[in-house]
Amino acid sequence: MSLSKELQLGKAGEHLVCFDLINQGHNAFLADQGLPYDVLVDMEGDIKRIQVKTISQSNDHGKSKNVYRFSLRSGKGAMRAIKADRIDYMAFVFIDIKRVQYIPVKQITSDRGFLKQCIDFRERGKTKYIINNFSTL
Repeated sequence: MSLSKELQLGKAGEHLVCFDLINQGHNAFLADQGLPYDVLVDMEGDIKRIQVKTISQSNDHGKSKNVYRFSLRSGKGAMRAIKADRIDYMAFVFIDIKRVQYIPVKQITSDRGFLKQCIDFRERGKTKYIINNFSTL
């Protein structure tokens, strides 16, 4: 039985996040399947929950050119909004440039307690989310 390309990409992103956190000097490990977070990290005795989102390359989306667009939904078909109280950080993995960006969920949470539906990153330009502005935990 083979895994879908999308599932394989997600798993690669989770492993890359663990490697990145360990490389920064933290203890990090993959969480079990079915939990609202993908990675746990020990930050000086404080356990943080991280949801990982992975993308293979930038794309054009209408007038938005050359952007990395991440959906912040979960579940099959990405139908469910992610509740912010279930995770501490989002990790965004850019496979083509082998980079991981971390953002605390409080920075991307609506007044109703859910994460934004999607986030666009660019390598430079006029946008709120620029790659390298949120590089480490």
